[in-house]
Formats: sequence, structure tokens, C-alpha cells
Amino acid sequence: MYRHYLLPTIGNILILMATSQAASGAPVNLVANGDFELGNVAFSSDYAYTPTENTAEAQYTVRTNPFPWNRFFVSVGDHTSGTGNMYVGNGDPAAESIIWESTSIPVEPGVDYFFEAWAMNVCCTPGYTGTNSPAVLEFSIVGSTTESLGVISTAFPAGQWQFISTTWNSGSNTTVDLRIINQNTAIGGNDFALDDIHFSTVSSVPVPAAVWLFGSGLLILFGRINFPRVNGRARDQGDRCPVVQS
Repeated sequence: MYRHYLLPTIGNILILMATSQAASGAPVNLVANGDFELGNVAFSSDYAYTPTENTAEAQYTVRTNPFPWNRFFVSVGDHTSGTGNMYVGNGDPAAESIIWESTSIPVEPGVDYFFEAWAMNVCCTPGYTGTNSPAVLEFSIVGSTTESLGVISTAFPAGQWQFISTTWNSGSNTTVDLRIINQNTAIGGNDFALDDIHFSTVSSVPVPAAVWLFGSGLLILFGRINFPRVNGRARDQGDRCPVVQS
């Protein structure tokens, strides 16, 4: 006799994958206002908040575009949506000055956490003729000890978002702070933006496109299954399922 097996179609597979991803929900970011959409709140800084115009080093603002806060900074949108807020800073020549520090974040002991953030060089437009030394941003976590999470050396050309991603195990910690300092103390250039600072047990990065390509590969595989002849004719894909003889 013949037993019929219904193989999943590519549509079924992609629906299941999409449902699985949606069920997990968006990752919960433990960093308050990590995307700066709430403005100049829920973090501290050694820099001076100067919302209208940049007139000196060691100043920062939270705004939708680095330009024209400083007339030499590039015009570029934030990382989150292209129209939202970002942190924009003019680097402090004083060493170890804190650019940004989170409020206290509760953590579970012995758990792995993802830390992720975006940064970019914002100096400068072609009209700028001074020296230009890009910021070197070090990301740290402060708990029972202070640990470096990595460095972004902001790059040329200005206006290109750069990504940092790493994992950290909480050990015996129950609360931590996140901190960013600039290792570069140059006065010329040394201007930067920050956005989408993320700390969670789940990465902020979506499921890779490669997973979806895997589904496409299955479609090709199913398309090559040999369907046996039934009742004098060859079964085709319209019959939906191959026949397995037992």
C-alpha cells in the first residue's frame, strides 16, 4: 500500500519562523533612554549640556542632527530611525572624562548579557581646515570591578555609524553601571555621536537574513523530490505530497 506524507511548504516554514521570532518579542533594553528619544534624561555626564550651540570642548547635546549645533559637523540622522535623537559630543581634552554613564541597572547573578551600541565620527564638513583626530570611545561596565567592554575608534568618512557588540557574565553582581569615556584627548576633531545603547539578555540585532535564506534552500530541495507515478500518471507538486511505499 501507499502511505502519504504531507511535507511542509516553504510558506509554512517561513510562517513558523516569523511566528517564532514574533513570539519572542522585542528584546527588553535595561538601559533607560538608551536611544535618547526621551531627551537629556536618565544618564549622567562630565560634559556640559549645551542644547543650543557648541562653543567649546567637553560639551554635549541630545538632538536629531549634529548640524548645525556645530557648523562644521556633518548633517546626518540618528541610528534608530533616521529622524530621532542621538547624543552628540565635542571631545574633552581632559583624560578619563565620562561622556555618558547609565543609571544603576539590576542584573541577575551568573547570567550572560549582551552589550551593544552605535557610535560615529561627526567631524567634519569640507569647510573645516583644522586638525581632525577621531574619537576613541571605550565602553565599560562598573560592578564589583570595572571591566572594559570594548572600544570604537570612530572612523572616516564622518557620518558612518559603527557598531560594537559583546557579551558579559554578571558573576556575583546584582547591580551595574555602564560608562563611556574618550581615550583621545586631542582638541582638533575628536567629535562624535552615540545612539542605541543596549544591555539585555537578548541581542538587539534581528534574526540574520541567513536564517530566511535557509528556508529558500528548503524550497529548492523540495522542488527536486522525485514524485512516483500514481494511477498511471506522474505526481507533481500540485499533489502537495510525495508517496512513500511501505
